[in-house]
Amino acid sequence: MPFLVLLLLLLASPPGANKTGTLVLRVDHIEEAVGSLWIGIYESEDDFLDRDKARLVRHTVTTTGCERVDIDKLTVGKRYAIAVFHDLNDNGELDTNFLGLPAEPWALSQSLRSWFRRPRFGEMSFVFDPDVGLPPLVLH
Repeated sequence: MPFLVLLLLLLASPPGANKTGTLVLRVDHIEEAVGSLWIGIYESEDDFLDRDKARLVRHTVTTTGCERVDIDKLTVGKRYAIAVFHDLNDNGELDTNFLGLPAEPWALSQSLRSWFRRPRFGEMSFVFDPDVGLPPLVLH
């Protein structure tokens, strides 16, 4: 009987299931050592670019050039997308201009495919592998 219980447990959760890791994120092209970086981590098209549904990470900017942000507890093999903005005035919001375009520096986890529409989760997403990581995100 104990063998059967052990076998069922092994089949129910295969090796590596729900393994988590840390994404080491590098954000480049920081021009001012003020404010905060806000990093939004998204898991689906339904939550992509929705602040209320994102996992948000705040990182105080201490230097110009680049900053390293460690994002822990990401599920290995799961698809994510990331959006970052440099909150220069530290008001907790991405400020926009009169056209509704970002007025503060920002970056996404992949390159934009079109400047004429909102990016899509499928275009911005990546499969998390802590051994591979992401290329540096360059603020625009």
